Amino acid sequence: MVSPKERGLTLSEELEKVLKDIELIGGIQASSIVSKDGLMMVSDCAGNVDASLIGAMVAMLIRSASHVVEELKKGSVEYLLLNTELGDILMMNVCSSAILCVITDEYENVGLTIVGMKKASEKIKNILGE
Repeated sequence: MVSPKERGLTLSEELEKVLKDIELIGGIQASSIVSKDGLMMVSDCAGNVDASLIGAMVAMLIRSASHVVEELKKGSVEYLLLNTELGDILMMNVCSSAILCVITDEYENVGLTIVGMKKASEKIKNILGE
């Protein structure tokens, strides 16, 4: 595998490319990669979205869900799905240091989005060296 440096890209540029690839699924309004401590690594959020605040909340939701799953002895959290009236918010554990978050339109196919996120997660792991 060719490293981002060997391709002349920074780590952020390589991660941003993964987010652009996710948007090819269609129906994706926004996407981001967040560190487990809630810091925004990269984001493709338009409009009046406070990416830093979203990053902190995504990390907190994953952490809270992980505690519940651990208490119930159900393994580990793969992803969280928040289904809203106007679309879905999906948060996926990528590796020990990152979470992938995607916000979709209300008519987006959740299954297709999850498959795309799993592929993106593998790319992110490789980029981060995990």
